[in-house]
Amino acid sequence: MSPAVPTSLPIQDLNVARHYVQGFPCPAGFSSFAWRQLQQTAMSVWNAHLTGSIYRGSLHFCRPEFYSMLQQPNGEPIVPAGQIRGYRAA
Repeated sequence: MSPAVPTSLPIQDLNVARHYVQGFPCPAGFSSFAWRQLQQTAMSVWNAHLTGSIYRGSLHFCRPEFYSMLQQPNGEPIVPAGQIRGYRAA
């Protein structure tokens, strides 16, 4: 599931990325605090992606919805799935 974004073009602006990430609802039964932490991590990844930097934090074994936040609206990942341990298991 991915939220609506104001454009069908790839996200190229941090404010649009923020709107996109905040559009993902917290999964039922999941801590809202933990969800906000995952959204903050997703924004750090988007920031690195949009500035051409390398994100150096851990992206392993998160909620499946989190990995959706790390995709362009067209489904193209901003971080290669092969670089995320546990991606398929999540």
